[in-house]
Amino acid sequence: MPNPTPTRSYGGGRPLPVHRELEDGVADLGSGLLLRLHAAMVGLRPGQILRFTSPVPSMAEDLAAFEDASGHGLLSVEDDPARAGWRAFYIRKGRARTDWEPATGDDLHETAAAPAAARVDALMPTRLWFYTNYDCNLQCDYCCVVAGPRADPRRLDGARIVGLANEAATAGFQRVFITGGEPTLRPDVPDLIVAITDRLPLTILTNAMLLRGTRWDRIRAVLGSDRPVSFQVSLDSAGPALHDAHRGPGSHARALTGIRTLLDVGATVRLAASLPEAHLGELSGLHALADELGIAAGDRIFRPIALRGAATEGEPIRAADVAPELTYDADGWSWHPISNDPDMRLPAAVDATLAEAMAVVRTRLVDLVAGRAARLDRFVCG
Repeated sequence: MPNPTPTRSYGGGRPLPVHRELEDGVADLGSGLLLRLHAAMVGLRPGQILRFTSPVPSMAEDLAAFEDASGHGLLSVEDDPARAGWRAFYIRKGRARTDWEPATGDDLHETAAAPAAARVDALMPTRLWFYTNYDCNLQCDYCCVVAGPRADPRRLDGARIVGLANEAATAGFQRVFITGGEPTLRPDVPDLIVAITDRLPLTILTNAMLLRGTRWDRIRAVLGSDRPVSFQVSLDSAGPALHDAHRGPGSHARALTGIRTLLDVGATVRLAASLPEAHLGELSGLHALADELGIAAGDRIFRPIALRGAATEGEPIRAADVAPELTYDADGWSWHPISNDPDMRLPAAVDATLAEAMAVVRTRLVDLVAGRAARLDRFVCG
């Protein structure tokens, strides 16, 4: 009997790191394989990946059950190119690690044991994200969407952004985020700030390196009147070494200059760091720097690097691991801003309304909540 078509492909089929190999040509979970899988996973650290190969036709179904029972994650299922009829299963040890400093009092924890309908309601998005453009003055080596100076800008039409922000306000959304690329490369950013904040609070994700000259004059001119806008600036280390290694020489100093420029005019600044596990020692220095700058404790985000986009290391995080954050770009709707890979895309038309996209999200959430023992986690992009 031929193997069915693989049903899971992480990141649109990107290569995954392998930290341990296991194969079995005959066994299934009812004939000894469960113990071998357990022993193999015990030897891995959280987030590492086991590549298991097998020709057993029922293995995809068996490993889906293993995932629900064990809390490990089946990331991808692929045909084994070396052996006809065999497939490779990539299994992550443990749940996705989504936040280096988890927030307390998360309402999702409180609803984990609630009826399925209540859990779906609690997981539905209340924040709308826009990738307004993909051109950027930097080319960070772990950019989750591979933005950069040579990227296709794929700039969203400003009227479409404002129209969807209107829909979000009517639907009871709480906040809008604009990101890229570098949003301040768009000449219409001041106009977007006005149009969006007339309806909802706005957060702009920026590297803060272009806040000078006429561009800054035009942005600064619309920041008054208590408009609910904040600027989330990427800063991966208190000193320049780690930040510049990922984002380019001199970028740390220029980001700090931009942060101080924003603070000097009374703007709200959020500090966001993307860190591999090996550099969690940076957290104490980042907290000290944020204290020095006067950035509030609630405006600090310390998240893992996701194994997405340009990243060659990081946490392997699937759509099925994270609570949805409805996201829109020039190519359409996505589950979450963590990635624009095919497995994060929603089956909704590019011109679909926000309500239509939300209906697609709800349908997927119903399936996830019904088929999973554990709830989804927040990956806090902003």
